[in-house]
Amino acid sequence: MNKTTLLMTTLLMTTLQKTSKKISLEMKSEVHYKKAAKNYRKSDQYINMINLYPILQTTLNECKGENLVN
Repeated sequence: MNKTTLLMTTLLMTTLQKTSKKISLEMKSEVHYKKAAKNYRKSDQYINMINLYPILQTTLNECKGENLVN
């Protein structure tokens, strides 16, 4: 194995180790997701999407207050 291959392998292994530490298969709390949804609904991205697709806004308004998840 030459020096370049060894260095690339070492870097790849280090990157994979760091990445694997960051990945969690556990879900966050319901409160976390509710806060994220609330913040998203205030975002420019969400507002632009609603304005682009009026039917989406109508559907969201019709479903407001529904308990869609048990």
